[in-house]
Amino acid sequence: MKKAFTLIELLVVVAVLVILMGLVFKLSTLGKDSWRRTLTVERLQKVENCLSGYHAAFGSYPPVKLHGTRDIYIRTNVHGIQSTDAGDENKSIWGWNSVGERAEREAWAQVKAACLAQPVACRFPYPERYDKLVDMVSEEMKRRADSGEDTYKAYFDDESRKKRLSAGFDDGVSRNIGRHAKNKDKKDWRNIQLFKFGLMSYLLPRYLVMMNGDEVLFRDYAQWTGNNVMPSDPFSGKSYDLRGGWAQVRRDATSQQRSDSARVANIPSQSVCARWMPNLAGVCQANHEFTLFGVNIRGTSWYDRSELDVENYDIEVFTPNTGSDESTANQYILDGVTIRDGWGSDLYYYSPAPFQRYQLWSAGPNARTFPPWVSRKKLDAKANKCIGLWIFDDIVNMSH
Repeated sequence: MKKAFTLIELLVVVAVLVILMGLVFKLSTLGKDSWRRTLTVERLQKVENCLSGYHAAFGSYPPVKLHGTRDIYIRTNVHGIQSTDAGDENKSIWGWNSVGERAEREAWAQVKAACLAQPVACRFPYPERYDKLVDMVSEEMKRRADSGEDTYKAYFDDESRKKRLSAGFDDGVSRNIGRHAKNKDKKDWRNIQLFKFGLMSYLLPRYLVMMNGDEVLFRDYAQWTGNNVMPSDPFSGKSYDLRGGWAQVRRDATSQQRSDSARVANIPSQSVCARWMPNLAGVCQANHEFTLFGVNIRGTSWYDRSELDVENYDIEVFTPNTGSDESTANQYILDGVTIRDGWGSDLYYYSPAPFQRYQLWSAGPNARTFPPWVSRKKLDAKANKCIGLWIFDDIVNMSH
């Protein structure tokens, strides 16, 4: 008689295989998470090296201005921008029953905006040569918004956001300048939203990185001129104001002539960045390809991709403050440079005036964190329970 496996034996074999497969999957997940954590710590350490170099050169840590408020109770719109209306607060954000509900996401939107009050990212308008690429991504966004693809659902927290994405966006350069005309004399970034002077605008040579957009943005807009000191020519000692002002700085920064580029690169506030630039090689997330002082700081960029992979684009969408209904106002996107952790989220930075100390951290795998300047002692048990779930996996580096 031929012998065969019994049903019980087969079930035992299947059970063993399932257990082994589960263990392999868990180990591979742990390995991937460990790699992301290691990558995050390495990036934090590299940024700390840059910050130490900055402190040695200037006697303080980068004085990143507040791009909003550190108040966690200020309401935000769908783009994460805090309200500018006086008294527009929402202090009932802790009133939900369990983490994961819509109320928790809304609470995090407010807390995240406060955490990003001193952003790591610097933002600026796209150069005009990117018009066609921006249009292509805009069309893909509209298609996905209209089709409601599950892979893009992170952008569809509510119908109003879906409506905005369905409308597409512009490149943020010439086509938008007219819309900002009435606000060009204001410095508040929320009124114009053309620039964001985050940590990277201090650790990178700002003029060489940010001044690739339309000349009028740097020549006429208070948001740029009000947040930047007019430099002096490093060879003559005379102010650029005497030889064309910001328009001349931009022309020198974007010129293909080596002597002109060197002129801007050798401005003391720019050239000092060369001391720590090697730390930023391969660390930055940028949509621009550029080499600074011999170091290629480009991270993942749009044109590196063989396919249109919208989910991974470094996109920041804004609706200009035009006084019109926000749901119908035209939108644009910004170029920029930032540093992200191993899970794809921007790092967080906090340095109170007089900028003699700072805190730099990652929100970890859950992409949630809580600002170090808010005392948890004054919050109730429900709030502290939620915050505990947010920060338990944070990766914090502190220096002073």
